[in-house]
Amino acid sequence: MCHEFRGWIPRMPCRILQKNVCAFLLSFAIVSLIFLLLYSPSQSYKTSYPLKSAVAEGLKPQKNFTVHVWRHGERMKRRFLRSYGKTERNPFEFCTVNNCQLSTNDSLVYGSDAVLFHLHQTKGPETLPVYHPPHQIWIFFTDESPLHTFLATKMYSMKDYNGLFNWSMTYRSDSDVPVPYGRTVKLTATEMEHFQEKNYALSKRRSVAILGSNCGGQNYRWDYVDELQKYIPVDIYGGCGTRTCPGHFTKDCSIISDYKFYLAFENSNCKEYITEKLWWNAYHKETVPIVMGAPKSDYERLCPPHSFIHTSDFQSPSDLAKYLEFLMENDSAYNSYFEWKKRYKILNEHGYFNSPSLHLCRICEALNHKAGVPKIYQHLESFWNAKTDCYEATWKPHL
Repeated sequence: MCHEFRGWIPRMPCRILQKNVCAFLLSFAIVSLIFLLLYSPSQSYKTSYPLKSAVAEGLKPQKNFTVHVWRHGERMKRRFLRSYGKTERNPFEFCTVNNCQLSTNDSLVYGSDAVLFHLHQTKGPETLPVYHPPHQIWIFFTDESPLHTFLATKMYSMKDYNGLFNWSMTYRSDSDVPVPYGRTVKLTATEMEHFQEKNYALSKRRSVAILGSNCGGQNYRWDYVDELQKYIPVDIYGGCGTRTCPGHFTKDCSIISDYKFYLAFENSNCKEYITEKLWWNAYHKETVPIVMGAPKSDYERLCPPHSFIHTSDFQSPSDLAKYLEFLMENDSAYNSYFEWKKRYKILNEHGYFNSPSLHLCRICEALNHKAGVPKIYQHLESFWNAKTDCYEATWKPHL
């Protein structure tokens, strides 16, 4: 092999040539590996976990992007940008990039870089655009669990949407564009310095509360509440009880702050399905959440340590009531559920009660980050499936 190289570098000694060629090949391999790691298209874009976006802080956007919301643009604006009020927030205000614009005029859909489809409101695949340009990213969005993905119609399943979407945008961390209801982040050094101790039990005059307008759920959550009420007072606000509070997503229910415990009971026991019931109604109100929904391991992974009480830890509502009575009589034990505040804080980014909505920000960041030919969900039901992603209730009433 060495003699073959002599044809174009005749004066170089063979041993030196071999050494230089090896060095060159090694350098080329290292550079190629770095290039692939930095610039090759990834299969999944993680924006919300952890706090730092996958988009590099020093990224210089090369173009402007248009994000289109198909059919339900005004509904999305009302929900995420106006919180059902009158003042509309800038959808890209808190983005790490500033080269995107929002479109809701369906006649301009083919000029957009990405199209967002609210699956919860979509009536069927026939209502999607008739043509999918090769360059365009189609994103399916839902903030409901797999058990309640389709509200507009029950005629279709996820299989009917196979081969249509490129990205997923849900509350789950395995989505291409994750948009969780809330996030746990570490305090900065400055925030830790200014932390002040507080006796949280001192300001709580009431025991247990729950707020709800959906009185159903396959996890027997309201049966659990009925049983729990036999052993400890539970005040029920909203359409499922006798106490009233301001409207949904418009005015906050501040009275929850007076309670020591809040029942953050989801309507589904599904993977990572943890909604504003925990992040806003409990954490934001500085009350201890009693949770039912996702597996305990999901709460442990996504929430601050020792910040919640999971119903699966108790054999029955009566056992839970005994533990709550102990905490109500022991300020030290109760306050231990707020020790996490010394190191962590909660971010609400889902647009409820005037909290910022980062949904469109995350899409904009993803458009800046990803390159190459987008993937296609050929088997959407393998990603979003009620049978595999949701679980049996850990407690059932005696019928």
